[in-house]
Amino acid sequence: MAVLKSVENGVQAKSVIESFIAEGYVRDHIHIFANSNKRAEDIADFFNVDAKATAETTENDKGVLAAIKNFFQMTPDDLHHQLANLGVSEQEHATAKDDLEAGKILIIAHHPRT
Repeated sequence: MAVLKSVENGVQAKSVIESFIAEGYVRDHIHIFANSNKRAEDIADFFNVDAKATAETTENDKGVLAAIKNFFQMTPDDLHHQLANLGVSEQEHATAKDDLEAGKILIIAHHPRT
């Protein structure tokens, strides 16, 4: 199960990411989404967290820029699928989409699936 937090800015993102790390999440299982490539890239790079979003990502697509590029080219169905792969509940999907459209930053943390 994933934990989804929506924040307004980088300061709030820092607090949430630090909180996730303190709770035992590893950086490779913390994902950043934003409605701007530059914004998502800057936050992911600054906090050294993972921007790839699905287990289906190939080795060639694992870079932060490629993952963000792929995210912004996806359809609503792709977003739904990607969030589901991270463990985001069905109830949170609409909220996540609305938050992205409103310019918020989404931070999703999950523990690895066994």
